[in-house]
Amino acid sequence: MVWRILLLVIIAYLIYAPIPEILFKLLHIRTLYKGPNTTRAIALTFDDGPDPRYTPKVLQILREHGAKATFFLVGRRAAEHPDLVRAILADGHEIASHGHLHRHAWLMTPWSTWRDIREGKRQVERITGQPIRYYRPPWGAFNWFTRIACARLHLQPVLWSVRAIDWLPGEYADDVVKRVIQGAHTGAIVLCHDAGGAEGAPRNTIAALPEILTTLGQRRFTFTTVGALAEARREQATAVQSLYSHYPTARRALIRLWTIVEFAFRTLYRIEPVNRIFRVSPTVWTHGTRTDANGEVIVQDGDAALELHFQNETLITISGARDNRALIRGLRGAKEGFRDIAQLLRHDPRYQNVRAIVAPTLMNRGVDLLGFHIEELPDNRGNRWVQGYMRFLLGLYHPDGFARLKEGRQSLEMKLIWMSREEVLNLYGRDD
Repeated sequence: MVWRILLLVIIAYLIYAPIPEILFKLLHIRTLYKGPNTTRAIALTFDDGPDPRYTPKVLQILREHGAKATFFLVGRRAAEHPDLVRAILADGHEIASHGHLHRHAWLMTPWSTWRDIREGKRQVERITGQPIRYYRPPWGAFNWFTRIACARLHLQPVLWSVRAIDWLPGEYADDVVKRVIQGAHTGAIVLCHDAGGAEGAPRNTIAALPEILTTLGQRRFTFTTVGALAEARREQATAVQSLYSHYPTARRALIRLWTIVEFAFRTLYRIEPVNRIFRVSPTVWTHGTRTDANGEVIVQDGDAALELHFQNETLITISGARDNRALIRGLRGAKEGFRDIAQLLRHDPRYQNVRAIVAPTLMNRGVDLLGFHIEELPDNRGNRWVQGYMRFLLGLYHPDGFARLKEGRQSLEMKLIWMSREEVLNLYGRDD
């Protein structure tokens, strides 16, 4: 009898806490953890404050770099330091809730969970006079009532896609810099702290923050709020829905299914979104030696290169261009997109050995205006397979569907386009 009761208690607890942890934290179901991968913006977030020893220093650094951030405040600490809360707000940052007492959801009852989330929200709203829309559970932990309370209180749960891991004892500011910079990506939400953790731990955050802001700024990242990323995500979802709204039902279903395949491709080939126009992935040049007018080698087999990919929505827009004016608009957008790629080549340590950017592509009309060299590709089995795959993607995403392939069979021939590192930097690499 005792064992049965104990088994029922264990099952009930698994349902109460670990299962929602899997759903909402690991699988991110209805949990915001990053923005759209088409926006070159990052949301720095600071948890556990405010703290009079550290929060003003964080605010000063952000002010000096013209960066905005989101502060997830503990309600009890906000009530103790209302002037700091107002200072955060006065600098144009976003304020969100981190609960009232900073307790782990796995150790709270349903009633204490509800009360902690409600009181944390109330305390911060009382000081700011503004509604609080975002909530980060302490330690990112969930039970079922965490999600229920958020729904009833109109709070969006927020986690992260990059962790600074800045709550440990000791001096490790360089490690914080490395983790944030290496983890940074389009639409990233970065977890930092301006209070809490081991004694004095926020000093590492403060020491690391200037280099993080400077280095990522050089790569043309901007620093925004969680709310701005959430809005950008909603706008992207609406735009994509509108873009596909007139597609046949079967093709929309195929596009949704294809996102699973694309996820596998992105993971396997380490494809990194750059902006709303382009994605890139590391590759090796295999197209023979190219030399300049003086006979100097520009790139040769075995050299590091970056392969260029269009974002799907950009592919639709450019491939659907009906006249030269639409094509020119697309090329202008591409020029702006290349400025981000140029700064990656200049400032990102991963790409310092890259000798060229390259792409076998069907979308080669007019790219010489961007500075690309356009060359024929050998007619072999591998290239025929790649061309067939690209035709399938074009038919899948193009507004006219696979009929587009029949209309443009002569013009839709895959060609090699490439540009040397020096050409990219000379054309698009000026620092802002």
